[in-house]
Amino acid sequence: MDKIPIKGYATFHPLKHCWIGSGFRAEWFDDLFPKNKQISIPLQRIADEAEEDYQKLETILQSAGVKTYRSFLDIKKYKSMKEITKPPVTPRDDFAVIGKKIYSVGESPDVMNSVLDKIDIENFVIDSMAGKTSINTATIVRVGKDLFWDICKNTKESVVSKYKTLWEQEGFRVHTSHRGYHSDGAFCIVKPGCIVSLRNIQDYKNFFPGWDVLYLPDLTKARVFPFIDMNKKVKGRWWIKGEENNDQLIDFINTWLSEWVGYVEETVFDVNMLSIDENTIICNNYNKEVFNYFKKHKVEPVVFNFRHKYFWDAGVHCITQDLYREGDMEDYFG
Repeated sequence: MDKIPIKGYATFHPLKHCWIGSGFRAEWFDDLFPKNKQISIPLQRIADEAEEDYQKLETILQSAGVKTYRSFLDIKKYKSMKEITKPPVTPRDDFAVIGKKIYSVGESPDVMNSVLDKIDIENFVIDSMAGKTSINTATIVRVGKDLFWDICKNTKESVVSKYKTLWEQEGFRVHTSHRGYHSDGAFCIVKPGCIVSLRNIQDYKNFFPGWDVLYLPDLTKARVFPFIDMNKKVKGRWWIKGEENNDQLIDFINTWLSEWVGYVEETVFDVNMLSIDENTIICNNYNKEVFNYFKKHKVEPVVFNFRHKYFWDAGVHCITQDLYREGDMEDYFG
């Protein structure tokens, strides 16, 4: 079996190999509440529609000439629902392709079986001591020679020093920040000279001199206005449209699936996009201002709606992990 090639120097280089995640199967819950439709029907909908969306995304990428890979969670070994780890919904959150290596620092043994065993061990860096979420391409933005790495609050300084030194020895310039949230929910490097961002995320005048930046307002709360009705119940973490008053479902998810959901209040999905190349990008929704900006920069948007992104706290960039992009370490600021 041929091994999956690994390479990634910029988020906008031509994408050729991509890992796509997966959610859960509705039958996992069959024995828990066969008669409780308040819980079973919404979960059935999430399971089925999420898988439909994953398959649609796979079709979009394959049509663009991208080879895709899927990972699925095997739950046979689990004895209790509370033991089941989060399904591999967002491989972006646990892995990073930096240069010609893929890094895994999370505790993801169930995810590592179906995709990662196809990667040459020489390209694979596993560091279980670094701490989950410390190194991933949700927080590390690659722009050729430059890496913009936002450090999560639980990351040890020794880990930052170790990998900053390693990557600098490989020729990268490493810029660190401490905002404490995923960068891919705050700004997107679409192509050289073209950025979509929330305000005050980067010092663009110094780090990206002369680049055109489209600033967007945070529209997430406005779009999910009914979410306000259940915000206190879920502590701002997740939302399922139409289930704002379904207290049985809310209690079940808060009790049993707390580790599965994220923190949706901090994510703006308009900037959570996946570039196929410099002239093609997959977006979560239509945004007139963004699409006009793309037209100005000769970028073709492809709309993909991950219908339960507000449950999983995941847009199209989150639910993928680019494994191989053409291109090398270019200096875009030299």
